Amino acid sequence: MDKHRTNFQFSPLWDALRRIFNFLAVLLLCCSAVARASSPGNHGQDGRAAAAADEKMTAIKGGDLYTITSGIIKNGTILIKDGKISEIGQNIEIPKDADVIDAKGKVVMPGMVAATTLLRGLRSSGDISKIADSLDPFDFEVSLALASGVTTAFVTAAPPRRRGGAADENPIGGTNAVIKMTYGDLDNMLIKEPVAENVSISNQQWMRKTNFLLNLRKAKDYLQKLAEYQKAKDKDKKLEEPKKPADLDPYIRLLRRELPARVEADTVDDILAALEMVDEFGIRIILDGGMEAWIVAQEIAKRDVSLVITPRQKQEPRKDISGPSGSTMENAAILKRAGVRFAIVPEGPYFGLGGIAGRDLMTLPMEAAFAVSGGLDEQTALEAITLTAAEILGVADRVGSLQVGKDADIIILDGHPFHYKSFVELTLINGKILYDKKQSTYFSHITHDN
Repeated sequence: MDKHRTNFQFSPLWDALRRIFNFLAVLLLCCSAVARASSPGNHGQDGRAAAAADEKMTAIKGGDLYTITSGIIKNGTILIKDGKISEIGQNIEIPKDADVIDAKGKVVMPGMVAATTLLRGLRSSGDISKIADSLDPFDFEVSLALASGVTTAFVTAAPPRRRGGAADENPIGGTNAVIKMTYGDLDNMLIKEPVAENVSISNQQWMRKTNFLLNLRKAKDYLQKLAEYQKAKDKDKKLEEPKKPADLDPYIRLLRRELPARVEADTVDDILAALEMVDEFGIRIILDGGMEAWIVAQEIAKRDVSLVITPRQKQEPRKDISGPSGSTMENAAILKRAGVRFAIVPEGPYFGLGGIAGRDLMTLPMEAAFAVSGGLDEQTALEAITLTAAEILGVADRVGSLQVGKDADIIILDGHPFHYKSFVELTLINGKILYDKKQSTYFSHITHDN
């Protein structure tokens, strides 16, 4: 009997049956697992925890909400869900399980937007062809940016060096981007790259300016030929598509208005030269500097031109001309009255602890406050370091104001943003607290009594 049983267990028939039984058992287990996973209300413990985490909300209550777009909401509440502002206003019901931040007696406003920034991590890394590959979320200046209330910034990098010094005569070069100061979080740091074409020309740089204009005309000619080819190719199959000249891609992007040109221009001559390019080619331009923009504010307002200005920038009037020249503290106010859109940055577009107060991005609102002392209204001054700056950089759909649906990039201050003694107490990006003054190595000891 034992002999027959042993022979049966190792026979080919038994081996085949055993394989079939094993296959059916595994198939049954898989089907059961899939059914449990897809069944509503039957999630595992990990699934329930993840779902609860996704639904967890944060509430900022009791503060004066400087919305930028809808005035100031006294004793307001902001609800944050999944990194976005989900509700804002007064008398908003706060979920029982929400994390609540008490902002009573505080100013709550959108994180500030720096329209020009230099980061040590980019400056020291040499040749950069793509900023996304060169960001350092642990850069010390990123942590300082959070302490200053700057949550979004425009950064730029010099072009890779070319042999033979060819880059010196190249009017377009380098790359730029808009980033968030998400300390320790590289994945959420980049918002947009590129933002503009870096253009380096002036009336003093005649070779670069000549090359720039010649290349624009070549690109314009190519686009005209391409448009003619697109219209005629269906009628004449023998037509050949025009060949695109080398190195014209940035000029084509400018002519197609895909990106603006970012040009340094302080003097009236350089500003008017930039406006002439707008008239001839229809390109968009962001002017950096604009120190003498007040003299030609009406001309700027007629074109699609934005500015990034420094109200306290000083230049004595020229003595060799009879017309107006030099700087004025009223620059921002005059541009506002003319209808020109502008952002405000300080003289030193960097974050540091060794500078003079108000001269770098650690105290960005102070530069805007000087524009107010020159006649600019407070609302426009606030916009120039938040929403308008975001608009100029092309990211206003996400940042720059407290509005439902926008990223929850929010700062809480202990006083009016333009008061020189006001400090940032909390900084949130995407709804997460990334800076708390109480825990800061450099600022926790500073109070209004110091």
